[in-house]
Amino acid sequence: MLWLIAKREFRTRTLSKANLISSGLILVVVVAAALILKPFIVGGDDGPDVVEVDSATASELIPHLEAAAAAQDFDAVFDAVEAPAEPQVTDEAVGLIVGPPESPELFVESMQESLEAVLTAATQAAALDAQVTDLGGDPDAVSQALAQATPTVTTLGDDDGGFEPGAFFSGLAVVFVLFFVLVQSASVIMMGVVEEKSSRVVEILLATVRPSTLLGGKILGVGLYSLAQAAAMVIPLLFAAWYLEFLDQLELGVGQLLVNFGVWFVLGFALFTILFGGLAALVSRQEDIGSISTPMILLLMVPLYLAIYLVPSSADGTVTTVLTQVPFFAPFLVPMRSAFGAIETWEILLAVGLCLITIPALTWLAGRVYAGAVLNTGGRMKLREALRRS
Repeated sequence: MLWLIAKREFRTRTLSKANLISSGLILVVVVAAALILKPFIVGGDDGPDVVEVDSATASELIPHLEAAAAAQDFDAVFDAVEAPAEPQVTDEAVGLIVGPPESPELFVESMQESLEAVLTAATQAAALDAQVTDLGGDPDAVSQALAQATPTVTTLGDDDGGFEPGAFFSGLAVVFVLFFVLVQSASVIMMGVVEEKSSRVVEILLATVRPSTLLGGKILGVGLYSLAQAAAMVIPLLFAAWYLEFLDQLELGVGQLLVNFGVWFVLGFALFTILFGGLAALVSRQEDIGSISTPMILLLMVPLYLAIYLVPSSADGTVTTVLTQVPFFAPFLVPMRSAFGAIETWEILLAVGLCLITIPALTWLAGRVYAGAVLNTGGRMKLREALRRS
């Protein structure tokens, strides 16, 4: 019976015209935006820039240019060409270098600051080699000595490694999507409970189904629907991030991100929506849902803000470590700490275990509230009265 109720809830909400249209629009908008924006964000793969070097006057500068370009991450190819009497930049090149290695001249069609920096470094290196040679030294030995002349830095005190944008974004993506899905799921469950109660349909259903079974089936069905909604939102976003090469730039662990979301979605959903569903039975009109949902959502925002602000500044602090083991905080703190690599495996397992122990207790409590209040058709019932009637 539990599965029949869950399947009915899932089909009713997933196959509704509004849900299909909204999910389709999200898919089309995200994918279309990625396809349109890629040429502007990523740009075309045109290969390295070509810089022409006059073979008659500046060919000796090419090794120095290549070394300077590699040091400055300037992707370019330096081709030796025969420069015309009146220097000009061809369509295939971004610049032309003419003149002796110690004082070359660069011809460009537009500003090329990176190329200018590379040419300056190459010219200085060429001048240094020339001076070393004139003094009877070995330029290669001097270059090697310069490369090895690096300082040793010793950090005194604690080193927190600095802020990691990729880790923060990874954790932030999980907790924000989790928060959004939980709020949406809670709203759907509460509206469903109150709708059945106000229309007196619940009285018919309770003639054949126990209150706890009815509430459990509704929560399970909405949970599957919410998971489908999350997939419809996350999968296009992951495609867009991959297609626009954001994942490579931020070096996100997508597999870990999805596992974190999947595990803590299930546990967070069970922890929070069970309470939302049970407390929704205290009111009989859609207009009164806000008096129940608003305090609960504000309570839900506490672990969200702690995950966003506390974890990045103190990922392994005492307060963070303790709150991680509190079931209502764990679904947000564990994914964020995992993204920063600041949580041990035993901490994760302990947090999961405590959540699994808490869920049956919450189910029993919510079931009592639901059973005691779902048949009340008057005004808002007090929690104590609902528990007394159950």
